[in-house]
Amino acid sequence: MVPVENAAAGEGVAGTPGLASQRWRTLGEEGRSIVSGIEVLFVEAGFVAPVRTAAGTHRSRPLVFVRVVTDAGEGWGECAALADTTYDREDAATAFRTLTTAGVPRLVGSAGASGGRLPTPGRCATVVAAAGCGPLASAAVEMAVGDAHLRSAGQSLASCVSGRAEGSAPAAARASVGGVLGMGADVGALLEAADRLVSEGMSRLKVKIAPGYDVEPLTAVRDRYPRVGLQADANGSYAGVPGGPPLALDDLDLVCVEQPLGVGDFDGHARLAEARSTPICLDESLDSAASVRRALALGACSVVCVKPARLGGIGQALEACEAVTGLGFPLWIGGMFESGYGRAANAGIATGPGRWLPGDLSRPSGYLEHPVTDDPEYVRAGAGGFPPPGGPLQLVVPSGPGLAPPPEPARLRPWCRQRRWFPRR
Repeated sequence: MVPVENAAAGEGVAGTPGLASQRWRTLGEEGRSIVSGIEVLFVEAGFVAPVRTAAGTHRSRPLVFVRVVTDAGEGWGECAALADTTYDREDAATAFRTLTTAGVPRLVGSAGASGGRLPTPGRCATVVAAAGCGPLASAAVEMAVGDAHLRSAGQSLASCVSGRAEGSAPAAARASVGGVLGMGADVGALLEAADRLVSEGMSRLKVKIAPGYDVEPLTAVRDRYPRVGLQADANGSYAGVPGGPPLALDDLDLVCVEQPLGVGDFDGHARLAEARSTPICLDESLDSAASVRRALALGACSVVCVKPARLGGIGQALEACEAVTGLGFPLWIGGMFESGYGRAANAGIATGPGRWLPGDLSRPSGYLEHPVTDDPEYVRAGAGGFPPPGGPLQLVVPSGPGLAPPPEPARLRPWCRQRRWFPRR
């Protein structure tokens, strides 16, 4: 396998597995922040170009933001739900509806019953899930509540994950960046897209595949870039295909094949993993820390894609990371076409211990038609090595208070299609 381990991520940052998730869930336990109200915004960002996968083609990118206002400041969360349900059971419109009709009113009412005190992220996740919100919607609220507590305490997510006092770590941690290649019209177009991503500094390329579109495109990319980390993402498209993906993929030195079979087929993935030399990675099958532990115990995967939103929030994501790291398996941060705020927040999770591979952390301005927030800070990690020139691209993990620099309401306003404000009564 091509070595793509993200040695730079979390440089100088240490942590004890099992404690990071607890630190996150109990944020604000001793705090006194009083909730003024919570706002939910539905923003239409759009895609620069349609994104084609085996599960369908994504043509627009709505974003749902949650803003928690307290007497000590604000906290922001972002919902990762897409425009339709080809990829998840929740779409953005459903998430907005469940948040505004049930989840947020229930949370505001819960805060009112406790004198207006902002709950911990752990308590928040319980209240919102009990109101009937799905994991993607719940994750957005938990994110906003945790962000508010971090800002109030002057703490970054990286310091919370690591357990270090703010300012005690060396220079800011960085997370290596991988790029995603949708299913192109032809191999020539795919290679042009690969050339662009490599020139931008991507140290890993993930190619979307499906039956009939697999060996040829992956071979073309591997021949062009023999040293790049190369993944294949099937989005479950080989469910029902005897034997799964072609055996020829084992000859391409892939980092892993992601989600070849159906969401619930842990046993099938375990059989496939036993029969193949290419590691199996799961994504859509993993919707909680418990499902991650089950998949690893069954041998259904040996690489884990960590998507905080699908797992139900940062608390569940950190718990999953602890389980994977404790067993010594590699993991990486998956993406769902977030804004710059969501991208930077996800990168903060990768500052904990573990064998981190380059994640889906590319520049949002490269795929969002209207980048409603600024891109995070990116740097090139030196002049040598691969890919040239300038070395691999890395995202600088935010070190200031909160999850990341927050969205600016004035910047969101032109693209905001709906908003609801829920004052504490």
